[in-house]
Amino acid sequence: MTGGVTLASQLAELGLIDEYHFAVHPIIAGEGRRLFEGINLKEKFQLQLVESKVFKSGVVVLRFLKPA
Repeated sequence: MTGGVTLASQLAELGLIDEYHFAVHPIIAGEGRRLFEGINLKEKFQLQLVESKVFKSGVVVLRFLKPA
């Protein structure tokens, strides 16, 4: 299976992602695989929040950069 959380997790594990965009929806899902679940990061990385936007629907989009 390629795409979705699987692809993003593999890229994160390899350290190939410099920027993350997360859309937070105001619903309770409770099921499904989490983004960083089951991966082995070589080091713990710190993300810096550089932008956030709130939409009328309640969705919040967060943009993070991984420091160089």
